[in-house]
Amino acid sequence: MLRRLGLGRLQRKVLLLIATIVVIPMLVAGWFAAEWVSSTFEKRLELWILDAARANQNWLQAYQTDAVMLGRVLADDPVYVPGLALYPEASLPSPVRRVAQELGLHLMQVYTANHRLVYSSLPVKLETFWEGGQTEAVLKVAREKQRMLAAVGITPVPRKGRPRYYLVLGSLLGRDFANELAQLTGLRTRLYYREGGAYLDLFSRPGEAIALGHLPVTARRLLEVERKPYYTLHAENGEYRGVYTPLVDSTGRVEAIMFSGLERRTYQDVLTNRAALFVWIALLGIGIAWLVGLLLSRLVLRPIAYLRDGVLQLAGQNFDATVPISSDDELGDLAKAFNAMAARLRAARDEQTQRHQKDKLAAMGEISAALAHEIRNPIGVIGTSAAMLEKPGLDPAKKAELTRMMREESMRVAGLVQDFLQLSRHRQPHFASIDPAAPMERALATCAASHESVKVRKRFRHGAARIAADAGLLQQAWGNIYTNALQAMENGGELWLESWTEDGEVIMTVEDTGPGIPADILPRLFEPFFTTKHEGTGLGLTIAHTLVDANGGRLEALPPMKRGARFAMRFPVYDGNYPPDSAFPEQR
Repeated sequence: MLRRLGLGRLQRKVLLLIATIVVIPMLVAGWFAAEWVSSTFEKRLELWILDAARANQNWLQAYQTDAVMLGRVLADDPVYVPGLALYPEASLPSPVRRVAQELGLHLMQVYTANHRLVYSSLPVKLETFWEGGQTEAVLKVAREKQRMLAAVGITPVPRKGRPRYYLVLGSLLGRDFANELAQLTGLRTRLYYREGGAYLDLFSRPGEAIALGHLPVTARRLLEVERKPYYTLHAENGEYRGVYTPLVDSTGRVEAIMFSGLERRTYQDVLTNRAALFVWIALLGIGIAWLVGLLLSRLVLRPIAYLRDGVLQLAGQNFDATVPISSDDELGDLAKAFNAMAARLRAARDEQTQRHQKDKLAAMGEISAALAHEIRNPIGVIGTSAAMLEKPGLDPAKKAELTRMMREESMRVAGLVQDFLQLSRHRQPHFASIDPAAPMERALATCAASHESVKVRKRFRHGAARIAADAGLLQQAWGNIYTNALQAMENGGELWLESWTEDGEVIMTVEDTGPGIPADILPRLFEPFFTTKHEGTGLGLTIAHTLVDANGGRLEALPPMKRGARFAMRFPVYDGNYPPDSAFPEQR
């Protein structure tokens, strides 16, 4: 993907490095941050909901407490209680009505000891009644065919002794009450009235009773037995996070369950969901790392890319390459240094070209002089012999001798020209996988055929190693080396042939028992026309060196193990891959 954006290799490395340095620590920190934020936010939500539910409970409890307080006041002076024998009028006195309205108590009822209604300030009928000794209760009522709950306080009249009447004061708990609590705390409130073993919501949906049936067994035990609130993240079928609070009467009986909850929203789920929060933080970190890496790659690596292009052009022998200087910092100094280096290389190239031209001319002069020197003597002999043959009365024996001399010198000139042509002609090798000892032994069989006095000792230790070379050219190179060795051993001697492998190379050596090579002439040993013999052109070792080099090897003059001259050829071990620009079958 990074390649498709057109980024260089160094830019991709910088981006990956910055991503590794920034993203990995950010992912670790993001996980801990997500853990801390989610747990902290969830804890604060839980505390807020619990506090709000407690406020709702206290608000409801305040209705009942006020109802009990007012009921006791009225019971101590029942003259203001309508419906009683002491005050039979069926209306609520103004002083009592004002006090009840200030306390938020809208319902006042009077019952006889056997629960017969004597008076009611509202057309409300109780569908459930209180138990004996109970002073506070949440009762199910019906008003104009609408079912709801009422939080009431129950006061016996008289308060001591056997009661003759019951004074019921309280407030109706309907949708208005739930809306009032929602405005007070900001939480959704529902009241579930206890009916037998079930809890029903009577007014959230008019005309429909909603059962509280989705609580686990442990939650029911916590609410009904231990009488403690139950908080859950998946309240009301997963639509809310909230708390269920038991409403307990004065006898300790759970009369109802009040739910206070906060509707689940997306942003809350993100802030409380560790995985989701971690994903958001990770994406943010990756985006920041990407932008930072891209900015650094553009600002820092662009000058480096210019330098890279300049170096590649310089490596391609384009010495006219220059790098733009785009800043006055270390990268700008590097660009200036590169331009100065390119200028010096251009000057050095021009100077080298001139020197090379001079060296070529000088070399041509030296070779021409050497070739002229070698040819001059045979031509002189031929010219002198021809002049003598023109004299009349020449002795036949002398004439035959002069003819022989002319023939020999002509052959010498022809051989010299042939060696010179071979040196100057570049022959393309035909590579093949060969045994390195094969051309070595063939050349020896040809050269040593007429030298029976020379003994040959062989020690080949290269095993099955093979080389990629032209066997014919190597045979010719070995032939030139053998010829020099045999000429150096005029009275017979020994040749030691040896081979082995070392550091991925096959090394083949030959050593004679001749007079050896003086150390002072070793540097000039492979120069054309250089020789220490009375006869010869001085091209044999030069041709051998050229042939070995053309086959990818090296010809070296080594210190002798005994006392003669020692030469070695080194070739890489053939690994099965064809040499460049060649194709050859495997030789068997």
